[in-house]
Amino acid sequence: MSVYAAWIAIVLNSASGVEHTSKFTLLAEGLLQEFAMFLKVFLEGIAVLTVAIALILTLRKIFHLWRRDRVLQETIRLQLGVVLALALEFLLAADIVGTAISPSWDAVAKLAAITGIRTFLNFFLQREVRELRETAHSLDGKVSKELK
Repeated sequence: MSVYAAWIAIVLNSASGVEHTSKFTLLAEGLLQEFAMFLKVFLEGIAVLTVAIALILTLRKIFHLWRRDRVLQETIRLQLGVVLALALEFLLAADIVGTAISPSWDAVAKLAAITGIRTFLNFFLQREVRELRETAHSLDGKVSKELK
């Protein structure tokens, strides 16, 4: 029975209060599961769209600035790294929402593994972004000193 059919059945049903409460609880749970699945797919879509847009913009910048300047190359890598970290956060949020609607031990174990992997990736990605920023600032300072 679909969620909407259950809602109509509850409205039209003149059953006792106990049955009505349990049906209402089932309906609320079904609506929550539907919303959570929609939110999970939406968050995954945002992550994929974020990576796709970043990829297009990064490739465009690379083709325009190919081997032109090391500072610009590092800046492009830095920007891509920041966007990838953001996409990982969206994917992690989607996994948490997905596990909230199916809290089996199997789903929790998968979430723990995925969370660990994504946190590991995000940690090293953020570390590389920080190093790229420091490199870009130091190279930018050297270039500006040479120009003076």
